[in-house]
Amino acid sequence: MTDLIVYCTPVSPFVRKVEAVLAYQGADYDFENINIMDMPDWFLDISPARRVPVLRDKSISEKSAAGTIADSSAICAYLDRKFEAGLYGDSAIDTGRIAWLEEYADTELAQPVGMQLFRPILFPRMAGTESDIETAKKTWNEILPKHFDYLEGALDGKDFFVGDRFSIADIAVGAQMTQLDLAAGTPNAEKWPALVRHTKAMKLRPGFVENLVNCKKILDRFIPEKIDLR
Repeated sequence: MTDLIVYCTPVSPFVRKVEAVLAYQGADYDFENINIMDMPDWFLDISPARRVPVLRDKSISEKSAAGTIADSSAICAYLDRKFEAGLYGDSAIDTGRIAWLEEYADTELAQPVGMQLFRPILFPRMAGTESDIETAKKTWNEILPKHFDYLEGALDGKDFFVGDRFSIADIAVGAQMTQLDLAAGTPNAEKWPALVRHTKAMKLRPGFVENLVNCKKILDRFIPEKIDLR
């Protein structure tokens, strides 16, 4: 029996982020799917922002909201502290840089990847209509390159973003970049070599592997092949 329950849907980069942290720590957990299009009232009580994932730690409380944590960043910070995983760096400057890159991935990168590319491709197909390829192409060609440039510079040819070691920054960026890859592939490897290499490495990490397999099973009904947006 495990004390940890993740309430979520697999096809979320933020769920992937949490699953990668759990896998890194070797933590057992149960996975309970939530219909994000029709969230039950009990879930809204523990996720007031109407988002997945939410974590329950039954060792704290099996039923009350006191045993739950909403938001992937809060969940990851909790798990890192609980298991002493060291995903937030050793020095003050490393911790600050890691926290910043996690925030950048969760907001600046996630917004165009999710709202302006992934959803315009997937959601119309789920409703039985054609994808909004024009919006997705504009995002790929005009909006995302500046983010690729920034992340390429942050890596500076290295394998990891901060302190030459794996951190939550790598997980957070990898979660968003693999979301992009599910729908449209990776960026130009000649222009952004370190970022593409990093994304491919994250795809092979525990937690990522299992999540992406589950995502593909779901998405193959709607996106059987990656969309060429170039």
